[in-house]
Amino acid sequence: MGAPNVNPRIELKLPSQMAFLGIPDAVLLEVGSDLDCPRQVIEELGTAVIEACTNAMEHGNGLDPQKMVELSIEVGESHIQVDVIDHGQGFDYASWQPAEDLLRERGRGILIMREFADSLVYERATDGRFLVRLIKHLTNSD
Repeated sequence: MGAPNVNPRIELKLPSQMAFLGIPDAVLLEVGSDLDCPRQVIEELGTAVIEACTNAMEHGNGLDPQKMVELSIEVGESHIQVDVIDHGQGFDYASWQPAEDLLRERGRGILIMREFADSLVYERATDGRFLVRLIKHLTNSD
């Protein structure tokens, strides 16, 4: 009997500095290059993950480089799941409303994440930190 089928998992810890935002996207693009899925799927997930990391660094960790944003990237047969964890208090996602001025420079991250991820969940990690879970199916969402 062979080993159980375990989804590959990549774990990253990033200092809460915007200079590190490209790392998760680069990892996803590299992982995606070996998958049988359209590049657009991986690019959309990368954009959503960059937004989640930006929010985690800025709002969750207050841009404190001593506080790490932790990512877990799990590659399944039909999807990729990315968990982004920060040290913040989180927010009431159920009551969140987008700003009326969608052309303003800031404040569109949640809308971008909702658009580019097939599933977006906000919850507490088992240790009480704030967790954003993004899931993207490995087929075009169109």
